[in-house]
This record gives sequence, C-alpha cells and structure tokens, in this order.
Amino acid sequence: MKLLFVTLLTTPFLLLAHESTTLNIDDAFYEKSVKNAPNAKPILVKDTDSAMGRYNLHAKKLDIKTLARAHGHLCDGLVLAYVELANTLPKLFSDGIVDRTDLRVVTKNSPCLVDTSALMSGARINHRTLSLNNSLGGNFIVQKISTGKAYQVSLADKSFLKKLKAKEKEIKDKRKQHKRVTPKDIDEVEALAFSAMQYMINTEPKKLLKITPLKNYNYKFNIEQIGSRSDIVNKNVGR
Repeated sequence: MKLLFVTLLTTPFLLLAHESTTLNIDDAFYEKSVKNAPNAKPILVKDTDSAMGRYNLHAKKLDIKTLARAHGHLCDGLVLAYVELANTLPKLFSDGIVDRTDLRVVTKNSPCLVDTSALMSGARINHRTLSLNNSLGGNFIVQKISTGKAYQVSLADKSFLKKLKAKEKEIKDKRKQHKRVTPKDIDEVEALAFSAMQYMINTEPKKLLKITPLKNYNYKFNIEQIGSRSDIVNKNVGR
C-alpha cells in the first residue's frame, strides 16, 4: 500500500495515501472545540515593520491557534497563559492594542507559559524583558516599560485543577523512581488537561481571573531558575 510521509511541526506522521485527502494537516494539531470558545478570541498586537523599521501602520490579530502552532501543541498551560494574558495585556494600553515593543513579563519557567508570554508580549529573555520566577506558579506579572504600569493576573479559584495536578505528580514521581509511564497514564492526564482547558476557555473571565494593579512595581530580571524542558519527557510512550 502506498504511503505518504508528512511532517507537521516537529512531529512525523505516516499517513495512508487515501487518508491524505481527508486529513487536514493544518488542523490536525488543534482541538476544534476551541475555535469558537469565548475566551479564545484573538487579541490585537502591533510591532515594527522591519529590523530597522517604524511602528506598524495596522494592528495584527494574534489567536490561540497561531500560538499552538508555534509552541507545538494546544495544552492546558498554553490556554491558561493565553486567557490570563489576553485579559491583562490590553489593560496597559488605552486603545487595547498590545504594543509588543513596550512590555516586560514575569512568569514561571514552563515551556507553555514562557512561549506564550514571549509570543503575546514580545518580551524575551535575551533582551532581559522576560524574567523567570517559579514562585508565581500559573500567575503572571506584566509591565508597560514606558510608564511602569503593571498588573498581576492569576486564577481566582484553582480547585478545578486539583485532579490534573495530582495525576501530573503521579507521572513525575514515576519518572523519578524509574518506573514505567504507561499509555494509560498519558491518556488519563491528557483527558484531565482537556477538561481543565475547556473550563478555562469557556468560563467568564470575571469569574475565572483575579487581576490586580501593582503600584510602583520594580521589575527585576532573573534567569537563575532555568531548567530542563518538561513537555518532551514522555514523547516515546506508546499509544
């Protein structure tokens, strides 16, 4: 039987030739139920026209699907970061358009949270505008550089994450003890993550989030808590 080899992001898939006409690889990585969810609406951002350029004349839309494509997958961490930042970053700008040339962000060292922070805000570790602080957990601090105005955003109630965190800990403990992580383990943790993701993208932000202004916030750059990448350790677990 003829096979067609397709590469999606960094993940290889072997598809049967007749399947290539029915599977849209542009959407294969993306959970369709997110598309029309109320908290998945795009934000508006602006940047510069080129490496030596002036401000853009027009804003761009940035949505959660674009972030998932760049990050590599759609997950509860990315959704958490997107919903928190999408409801906080625009508050720093009178027109609601996020100026990605004028922001600092502090976040936990997490693949999902760091990638989302950088892509949504333009903050970067190499420019000393993206700082790591693991004590924040799933919270973020955002600051407009030119004015010093800052906010901290967090979940108002984290109880819906309890089962997910317990399962994640179970899997991490297995790794530490050199025990086998099973396909069932991954299926269960992904199902719990999907449930948490659905809650975050469909819950009214006023109920879901706590956004607090920070007066006289003093940003400090820190990368001492850099660590190994956590979202690839189970990549070879069978299906």
